[in-house]
Amino acid sequence: MSPARIVAIALLTSAAAVVSAVAQETVSISVPMAVSFDVTDVSRATSGGPQLTTISLSNAALTQGRALRVSVQADAVAFTPPSGESIPASKVSWNVLGAIGGVGVNGTLGSAFFAIVFQGDPARSSSRIDLGWTLAAPGSGLRAGTHQLTIRWKVESITP
Repeated sequence: MSPARIVAIALLTSAAAVVSAVAQETVSISVPMAVSFDVTDVSRATSGGPQLTTISLSNAALTQGRALRVSVQADAVAFTPPSGESIPASKVSWNVLGAIGGVGVNGTLGSAFFAIVFQGDPARSSSRIDLGWTLAAPGSGLRAGTHQLTIRWKVESITP
């Protein structure tokens, strides 16, 4: 069987910062709008494109001692295929390529939980994390075409 060409696109959306019951907290957020995987060999892992995606948090006005946490969750258990079998969301993972103003966490996407990507330092009003995305080998039996998955970002103010 010749390798199928699959293009899997993850559309990324953002969520607003959490508002404290005591005082309003704000932050400006920039997240990647899309990550794509151009799969040419279904038996191998594929790096996401662009190779580097950045999440930036700036102008954070938080309650004293609080920090920002960024998490991600898939909106579905699997990518929506053009037809036939689907690719599980859990085949998508990320690696931290750099973090400023906090700690990045490598992880795997899931639909039943928000996975932590970054936890900021309470003393910082701006921070950033650079991520590299990977789609594990999706395996045979998939139809060529665009497979889509929407993910949801959660940004919250926490007491570390």
